[in-house]
Amino acid sequence: MGIRFENLAFSYSDDLRPVVDGLDGAFSRSEVTILTGASGCGKSTLLYLAAGLYPGSAGTLRSGCVEVDGKELRKLQPPQRARIAGMMFQNPDLQFCMDTVRNEIIFCLENICTPPEEIGRKVDEALAFCGISGLGDRMLHSLSGGEKQKTALACLVAIKPEWIFLDEPFANIDEESARSIAMKLGRLHSEQGMGILAVDHRLDSWMGIADTVRVMENGKLLGEKLDARHLDPGQLESLGIIVPGGSYDPSIPPAKLGDTVLELDGLNIPQGGSCLLHDVNAAFRRGGIYAILGQSGSGKSSLFGALSGVLPYKGEARLEGRSLRHLRSSDIGKMGFITQNPQDQFIGGTVRQEIMASLRRMPDAEKRSEEILRAIRLWRYRDISPYLLSQGQQRRLGTAALIAYDCHCLICDEPTYAQDRRNTIAIMDALCRQAREKNIALVFSTHDRKLAEDYADMIFEIKGGTLNAVS
Repeated sequence: MGIRFENLAFSYSDDLRPVVDGLDGAFSRSEVTILTGASGCGKSTLLYLAAGLYPGSAGTLRSGCVEVDGKELRKLQPPQRARIAGMMFQNPDLQFCMDTVRNEIIFCLENICTPPEEIGRKVDEALAFCGISGLGDRMLHSLSGGEKQKTALACLVAIKPEWIFLDEPFANIDEESARSIAMKLGRLHSEQGMGILAVDHRLDSWMGIADTVRVMENGKLLGEKLDARHLDPGQLESLGIIVPGGSYDPSIPPAKLGDTVLELDGLNIPQGGSCLLHDVNAAFRRGGIYAILGQSGSGKSSLFGALSGVLPYKGEARLEGRSLRHLRSSDIGKMGFITQNPQDQFIGGTVRQEIMASLRRMPDAEKRSEEILRAIRLWRYRDISPYLLSQGQQRRLGTAALIAYDCHCLICDEPTYAQDRRNTIAIMDALCRQAREKNIALVFSTHDRKLAEDYADMIFEIKGGTLNAVS
């Protein structure tokens, strides 16, 4: 029993070369397999083809076939398909349909025609297995990233598919939550025989759970499978894979800190009837690079949301000495934001238009836009919608668009999620050079402590509802 690919070729547009091109290979259900490789090499596309989501939802299957346990899932109706393969997406918000955790699981069970008398028991069992029994009646929008991923997993536990496919499931959550979910997936494999195929750039959370690592490059599977229990760090680095615990070897100019650009003074952010963050005090100076760490749900994105004006806050936040509540029209644009979900910030109809929106005042905008898109390896996608890019490619596009923009303080929420090692370094080097050369205060959040240590002049961590300087 397993997954078989035969001469598989798929593209998102007839004008583009195939993302998956003449691919042959197989994955065994007896192994937990991690599929990795450079951003944009076709990993997520291959996963969606295996799950039967493509080509029905996007693109064209030019040749070949993919079978899961002897069946082509794309030819099955959704209820039949769901019993064979379940998906966990990188962004769980894209797959939720209901209001509460419990109702979401009930909805999934109803869609596969579960007898009504069995639904309550199956929901309770799934919640207990995932360790979220206390979240059953919580509104989905109020959950942290880790809690949302555990909810997505609970839906699959309730359905009990033969296979679970995961697309960068840990990209937006902290290391502890990622490890917890990975261990539960390991149990589903060992105790219930579920096949596990996960696309992931980071192997840390899978250590001791994964059996096999497969690498993709330019739309094909590369070489033989790697034994996940005996990985060679040098080989991983040569393949562009993030080495667990390895350095990023940053290449950025030394710090020359200037005046304070952004100052937080006794900032408080309410949540429901309590306070998510309280008494936040910090100063961010020109040319400085600042990292903010914290577990999923600790308040990193909420802090950035308050600074952008999306969330209410008490206390004071000042940009170049002026309260954010009283900024003048001439101050608009002095703060730039890269959101955690790049789709939230897209305004262009095509990839090139997205870059051009940041360059519209430059006399050589056309030439500069080509240079930027070639540098982030998206030039060949210039005429398609940003929403057809992989999430890793969307992150590179969103980051590049903001780098091209002229601002005094740049706030980046998880700028390197869903990126391979090479793109992680490219993004961070570009952001940090921008900060140094243009005297910009760069503030970024991350779950990657090593990334923070390698790049930041100062590291903050959110613990116990407040922001603390740790180095």
